[in-house]
Amino acid sequence: MITRSNLAEQLREYQIRSKHDWASVSFFSSTSNLTSSRIRPILIIVLSCFVVTGSMLWSLLYGNWLF
Repeated sequence: MITRSNLAEQLREYQIRSKHDWASVSFFSSTSNLTSSRIRPILIIVLSCFVVTGSMLWSLLYGNWLF
């Protein structure tokens, strides 16, 4: 028979499980977002440096600019 105490116990168990599941999901998603948000600007800066350096080397070697 379903009683109020059984329902309360089931609700508590469900809340504990869902809280644990949500914590693990939010941890992994925030970590990946944090990582990608930090890596993207660094990659842009590094690639820009390669392009500028390559262009300068090209002009020194061949006497004309690529761009």
